[in-house]
Amino acid sequence: MVSARRALIAGILVCPPAGSPGQVDPRFADRSATSQVDLVTFSGSEEKPHILESTGNGVLTLDYDGDGYQDLYFVASFRLPREPDSPAEHSALYRNNGDGTFHEVTDRAGVVARVYGQGGCIGDYYGDGLPDIYLTVLGPNILYRNNGDGTFTEVSAEAGVADPRWSIGATFFDADGDGDQDLFVGNYIEASWEEVQAARRTRLWRGKVAVMDGPRGLPEGANTYYRNNGDGTFSEATEVSGLTVGGMGYTMGVTSFDYDDDGDTDLYLANDSTPNRLYRNRGDGVFDEVGMSAGGAYNADGRMQGSMGVDFGDFDGDGRLDLVVTNFAHDHYALYRNLGGGLFADDSFVSQVAMASFAPLGWAALLFDPDSDGDLDLFFANGHIYPQVDADPSLNESYRQLNQLLLNDGGIFREITSEAGEAFSILESSRGAVAVDLENDGDLDVVVSNQDARPSLLENVSRSNQHWALFDLSSPRGARQALGVRAELATGGQRQIREVTSGGGYASEDDPRVHFGIGHSSFIDEALIRWPAVRRVVFEGLPADRFYVVRPEGH
Repeated sequence: MVSARRALIAGILVCPPAGSPGQVDPRFADRSATSQVDLVTFSGSEEKPHILESTGNGVLTLDYDGDGYQDLYFVASFRLPREPDSPAEHSALYRNNGDGTFHEVTDRAGVVARVYGQGGCIGDYYGDGLPDIYLTVLGPNILYRNNGDGTFTEVSAEAGVADPRWSIGATFFDADGDGDQDLFVGNYIEASWEEVQAARRTRLWRGKVAVMDGPRGLPEGANTYYRNNGDGTFSEATEVSGLTVGGMGYTMGVTSFDYDDDGDTDLYLANDSTPNRLYRNRGDGVFDEVGMSAGGAYNADGRMQGSMGVDFGDFDGDGRLDLVVTNFAHDHYALYRNLGGGLFADDSFVSQVAMASFAPLGWAALLFDPDSDGDLDLFFANGHIYPQVDADPSLNESYRQLNQLLLNDGGIFREITSEAGEAFSILESSRGAVAVDLENDGDLDVVVSNQDARPSLLENVSRSNQHWALFDLSSPRGARQALGVRAELATGGQRQIREVTSGGGYASEDDPRVHFGIGHSSFIDEALIRWPAVRRVVFEGLPADRFYVVRPEGH
């Protein structure tokens, strides 16, 4: 362990808002109309006869221009059928003005992707300290390298990562411990444009309405792992790294984190209608598939679920990283508690997450602390895949659904959706979502991508006088995105952990800075930052309500 003198740290003071006695927290206000984000993220036709038209889009968070504010990249598809005179629909980058508004800079930045987009992730694959953008699409995928002047260059083919399949989830991570960022891509179903255009609604949902086919019965997509060569290119290394063991699956959600706390980064895959996968890193970039033996492949009943999104965090405060996975309608979401020793237990019913999540159909999941009280709450982005359910009232289902907020009370979750403000009365068919501090005011806002609609921007307007700290970390090689770095805070006898990751949720990317709520403590007793390879730095007695920028010595 090294002392605080062996790292660079800067603090930026931001005063917390005054309290408002009697107000229930957390609370969110709908700022969609005033944000000036006017993109509509279309996803196929209104009828949606092919499953491609149901999976929607993610949203990516990054500070592309280095001004200290997090910008937003909305991944979009387009309307079908595609007519010759159709509008030039595309994904869009919005620069954060710092005052709750944004302006579009897609053309100027060179990231106009007129493709059938799904989501992606952010990384610094070149190690130059600049965030790069990787987009998952109905292939080939796209890599935009950040030029450092507010523009990007598309380098997919020359970098060797233009995966031609139908990709949804992706994550950059240092799989082999060599200091650069490798890339894993989750592929869903083998599909062609001819199949999409010829699709018809042939399946009966609950014996009532004709809907799209799939995923069961359709060919599974093969996932892809790209090893970073260290020179701006990648080599495909899926099989030799053990990432084909366990077979294929309908992979949607992908996240990378150190679930067994052994200093290397592991992979978890949320698969639709097939067992979820957990790949344990041996420490050299070769993986063992341990999903079933670790207790993370099936639910407590031993059943596989229709999984979409995934997030991780320590919801019970025991110092171990747990998992939350969203699933299909009439099949509760799963909360996997990390028992230590490489094992998980499905705590969905014990935590009461199962009861709150049985009816909706879930996509993005967020484990985050919107009320800054020191524990992690849950956000779920919900929305059906079948527009036809609205036509039959006997189904008691809707295509557009409320998103949900669940408050953590000692490891038991209580749904507070109806109490959390006007932002939780929005009815859309939502998909991707991110937790991000948009105005640098110390609390976490939520941005949601909606199918065939404008995104929702939910501003955190909680005024509970709880304290917080936010850490902006870099890697020893100078990359601003310090993937795999773990931060641990001790305040008032409570310890919390966070780990920096890429991708996750549902085809999306959260704020790369790590946020801690520290309740009524006005000082941090101890902050420990651990880089991979067990390099550590400790700070003591830091004031709360600040942004801390931490750089390893010499960077």
